[in-house]
Amino acid sequence: MDRNELLALTNQGYDCAQCVIKAFEKELGEELGEAIRLVSCMSMGLLQGSVCGGVLAALAVIGWKFGKDQPDYAAQGLCMIKREQFFMEFRQKYPDITCPGILGLDVRKNEDNIRANKEGLYTTLCPQMFEDIVAIVKKLIS
Repeated sequence: MDRNELLALTNQGYDCAQCVIKAFEKELGEELGEAIRLVSCMSMGLLQGSVCGGVLAALAVIGWKFGKDQPDYAAQGLCMIKREQFFMEFRQKYPDITCPGILGLDVRKNEDNIRANKEGLYTTLCPQMFEDIVAIVKKLIS
C-alpha cells in the first residue's frame, strides 16, 4: 500500500493506527475488522503526546504474527526481537516514535494541531511514514 492509498484511507476517516492495520488486509484476512477496532483508540499518540498510532499498529501486527496466547518464553523472545528490529529500522528515518517527536509539534495543543494541518503534515509526513512503517513490518513478518 503506497502513501496515496494510505492518504485516501485517512480521507475516508481511518486514523493513523487503522491505516497501518488496513494495509495488512490480506495478511489479517477475517481478523481485519477486529484488528481495526482493537487499534481504534491509538491514534495521534493516544492524544497524550505518546507513541504514534501508526507505530503502535505496527507493534500490534508484529504481535499478531509472532506473539502467543499462552506463556512461551521463546516465542516472546522472538516477538521482542522483531519489535527491536522494527524500532532500529524506523529510527533510521524518524527521530522518535512519539507524535511530538516525529511532527515537531504537540498536537494536543490546539495551536500546534492547527499548524500541523496548515503545514500539511497529516497529508504529507504521516502518510509517508505509514508507508515506511508498512514496508518495515511486511519485511519483518514475511
